Amino acid sequence: MANITELPNPFTPLAFLPPALANQIEVSRYLLAATLGAYVWDIGLNLGNDYALLFKHKVCFSTVVYFLSRAFTLAYILAGFIFIVAPVGNCNVFVLGCSISVVLMQTTTAMLFFLRVTAIWYPNKIAYAVFSMLWMAVLGAGVTAPLTIRATNIGPTRHCIETVIPGITELTAIVPLINDTAIFLAINYRILAPTIVADSLGARLRVFFGGTGLSALSRVLIQSGQHFYLIAVATHITLLVVLKLPQLSPVYHAMFAFPGFCLINAMACLVFRRIKFGLISSDGTSEIPTTALSSDFHATAYPRSLPLYLRRTDPTTTDLGSNTTFPLEIRVQKETHGFEDGAGTEQEISDSIDSA
Repeated sequence: MANITELPNPFTPLAFLPPALANQIEVSRYLLAATLGAYVWDIGLNLGNDYALLFKHKVCFSTVVYFLSRAFTLAYILAGFIFIVAPVGNCNVFVLGCSISVVLMQTTTAMLFFLRVTAIWYPNKIAYAVFSMLWMAVLGAGVTAPLTIRATNIGPTRHCIETVIPGITELTAIVPLINDTAIFLAINYRILAPTIVADSLGARLRVFFGGTGLSALSRVLIQSGQHFYLIAVATHITLLVVLKLPQLSPVYHAMFAFPGFCLINAMACLVFRRIKFGLISSDGTSEIPTTALSSDFHATAYPRSLPLYLRRTDPTTTDLGSNTTFPLEIRVQKETHGFEDGAGTEQEISDSIDSA
């Protein structure tokens, strides 16, 4: 009995770990539980939106990618939580499954970014090639995790702990950061270039980075959903800083990846839903009324809750003759394929109407 009482944490797997490491594992459990709860809550809030995407909109490639990214992100968080709290037994096999879920989560989330940027830059073949290579780089960086990370049992128990987390796994944060930052800047420039009155590329860049007309530029970026992508980029930067802090142990490095990747996926999915439901223009340049942005953070997908001007109409049957409050230039979107098919093509009908 005396031997048992001498243990810092008797009757638990953490008894076989040094007190400092045991405390880090316990903190990780709390954070993963909170992350899992937050992501499940986000899924629950958007069940109506997801139902509408499946049954009220055309199911295309981008929709499939959206649902796969949600499923793989949930699998990643759930697998990490089970790994750290449950007696899983075969640790190396389970950590391999966790690492594969990381690869699938990052590549599908990066595909949502890829579809957005190629839609906005269509039909620029150079942009398509560059961002295709960046997407493949994200895939290649993610593969380093299942190839290198290893785990073992804690003492004689069936609980597990990671034993090998090589420095090369930092690529899973570095490469997505490069990809997301490049996409964020490319979309920003594509959206803002027509709004900046300047004669040369250098002058436009000075306006863009110098902040001239900042309120107008910010309004355009908010209408295009870029503030959500900015959150994703900032999260990647934070994760990279955390990985480089020598004061933090590898347990904390792995711990902060879960809420970070969860937030990045949530932002990418939020932009996708807003595009599909008409709250953000698919090409990034069409003007969206600012009143549409005052809706709930999780925009509902049902047409009756959307403003009248955001409902889909057939331009051949729309009656505008009796309304004199429309602006001179009316842009009626007939059919959008840019974000759906990844090609970025879009047909629009523009009618000039006199305000008699």
